[in-house]
Amino acid sequence: MGFFKKTPEEIAAREARRREEADRREAERRAAEERRKAEEFAKTPAGQARAARAAGAKLFQISLPLSQTTGQTVAMMTAFATTTTTEHATTLDSIEAEGWRLEHAGYVYRITGSVSRDKFLSSGQQEAMHGEIVGIYLFRLADVASR
Repeated sequence: MGFFKKTPEEIAAREARRREEADRREAERRAAEERRKAEEFAKTPAGQARAARAAGAKLFQISLPLSQTTGQTVAMMTAFATTTTTEHATTLDSIEAEGWRLEHAGYVYRITGSVSRDKFLSSGQQEAMHGEIVGIYLFRLADVASR
């Protein structure tokens, strides 16, 4: 063994350690990525449905906003509202893919706030409401429903 020069065995051993360390880091990175994806999925409606099924629930209920309305008033003019909608067909399909069957759906309008302003040159007020339509979906375990 030379003082400054490495033998082929020492070089091979050092390369093997480097490869092992790189493989270990890659395995840790993959495991962390899988944990992150599992945590993200658990937050989704389908993930919540899977967790409810694993916990032994026979019913699963979820509330999803369908549309949001934002009201505004314009000085000396009028009040108006802007509405945005959301589709949930794929979300409901993903819940049913987890072994649930849609049993009932209900909808409510929830007021989240309002804006008002005195009318210009007349009595009264202009008022614009903020709110959302929320869909409340009740699922029954598909295995129980077929009995």
